[in-house]
Amino acid sequence: MRLLLSVSRRKFFYEKFFLLKHTPSIIKMSSASIVASINYCSIQISNYLGISTVILGVLGGIFNMIVFLSLRIFRESSCGIYLIVMSCVHIFQLAFGYFYRILTVGSLAPWLDVSILSCTVRMYLSQICGVISVSCICLAVIDQYLATSKYPRLQQWSQAKVNKRICVLMCLFWILLCSPHLIYLKPVYSSLTNATICTIINPTYQNYFNRVYMPVISYAMIHSTNAIFAVLAYQNVQEISYRTVPLVRCQHEVQITRMILIQTLIGVSISLPYFIISVLTNNIRFTNDPVILAKIQLTLSVALWMNFVYFAVSLF
Repeated sequence: MRLLLSVSRRKFFYEKFFLLKHTPSIIKMSSASIVASINYCSIQISNYLGISTVILGVLGGIFNMIVFLSLRIFRESSCGIYLIVMSCVHIFQLAFGYFYRILTVGSLAPWLDVSILSCTVRMYLSQICGVISVSCICLAVIDQYLATSKYPRLQQWSQAKVNKRICVLMCLFWILLCSPHLIYLKPVYSSLTNATICTIINPTYQNYFNRVYMPVISYAMIHSTNAIFAVLAYQNVQEISYRTVPLVRCQHEVQITRMILIQTLIGVSISLPYFIISVLTNNIRFTNDPVILAKIQLTLSVALWMNFVYFAVSLF
């Protein structure tokens, strides 16, 4: 009996000593497996959801281009130039911006290296496409507010010739404003991920991009203007039936305005999660816990996919 008791005690103390000795390694192994599982989910989201979004978005963008160029209602519309440019930008953003990221992040094309061409130029063009897209929908909302206004002086500003010039100036503005990307955005090797990543190498421009350009210029300023004129345009549409306007023109203006307002609402709601997460991750230092970092990366992957869904939405 004593022999059995001593053996059981030795076994108990041995198991306790073994657990105390190897607990860090066990926790480390479990953390590594959790991180690997989370990273696998992030890759699968990029592969399956991302590729489906690219295919549907590119096809929808081509269909939109055919509709905008073939139907008379859009060709003669004052905001038709904004819709055409926006569709072209969406096709380019999905086909060359998001699809290349899927190939590299999703490990579908491991032979693709992060070079200056694929990092600096691609990110520069992708950034321009993003701001031009939201600017086009914002200018389209403003144009519909002017077109549906009850004041003839405001209606005179809703002209196709004027909008074409505004569209050219808007594109030139964003091309020049985003030009520092070509200088400060470079591929850099990261010791944490053991891979080459695209990052801004200038701390001053990094602070400007994280605290001014991204939260204020490219999102808050554009979307707040968009929301204000969307409400004003909606009020004009509600009152347009009581005015002495030709029935055909009234129906066309109401139809185009409703489509633009729906696109605006969906665009703001879809891009909001990615905007919030990007601002938090760029301005707040999180813990070095690999599990938490992997969860943040998973959340960012889902939010990024939702952000690119905006370019694939075809409600027209």
